[in-house]
Amino acid sequence: MTSIEIKISKNLNFGIEFSCQLCGKCCTGFKEGEVYLYKEDILRLAKFIGLEGKKGLREFAEKYLKVINDSFFWKEPGAQRGKTYRYKTLGFKFTEEDEHCHFLKDNKCSVHIARPFQCRSFPFWQMMVSSKKNFDNYTKKCKGLQVLKGQYYSRAEILNWAQLEYEIEENYFFEMKKHNFNILKVYPFLSKEMLEE
Repeated sequence: MTSIEIKISKNLNFGIEFSCQLCGKCCTGFKEGEVYLYKEDILRLAKFIGLEGKKGLREFAEKYLKVINDSFFWKEPGAQRGKTYRYKTLGFKFTEEDEHCHFLKDNKCSVHIARPFQCRSFPFWQMMVSSKKNFDNYTKKCKGLQVLKGQYYSRAEILNWAQLEYEIEENYFFEMKKHNFNILKVYPFLSKEMLEE
């Protein structure tokens, strides 16, 4: 296992204050992105809503998940060059015209204590932490990033969230690689029909 050094953009170098303003915007309109879910996220969420065991996980997957494309850049130890691997992963299905999360109720997350890592770590995703441009783009959409009030997050805490995200993605990549990038081996509760949607 390896780790990368995550760079932090200058606007986050001294940390920031942030708290969710409960506008619900980050839970709707995902034409521009996905909410990725990994094994721990799925198990925690399914258990929280009372769907356990293989049958429960299959029901959870069919109702709330979709198979999406993903990629990961990996350089084998000692190799001169790395390679971008493309494979399948899981994300939330969204519903209705505004493409909102199934768990968004009255602009609040109804599964807040069991929400996925990607939701818990916002706005400290690696792609935002390391790019002022990406951070500024999200600031235009997120009231919490516009007011910058609330809990203070230090530079070290921000980097920690971004590093955890990378490690989750890296672990999933290794799991997929171990199974020749066959998502059905990693998530045996998925139906083959989900791969064809």
